[in-house]
Amino acid sequence: MTVIMDKFSKNLKEIRTQKGLSQKQMAELLGVSHRTYQNYELLDSNNREPDLEMLCKISKTLDISIDYLLDLAQY
Repeated sequence: MTVIMDKFSKNLKEIRTQKGLSQKQMAELLGVSHRTYQNYELLDSNNREPDLEMLCKISKTLDISIDYLLDLAQY
């Protein structure tokens, strides 16, 4: 796993909890299974990373920039 994706998974969980959403709610908003969403927050060498389309969808759903999700910039 890359350092960027490690930061992504941590930022994703932090922002989701700040917005008061459960993993199940996020999965429903994104149109993915609960397990798929869990994998985004638990990224390791055995889990799939979200593709670019999903990164965009996560960004829009949480109203946060992709740069921030990937720890490349501040809000």
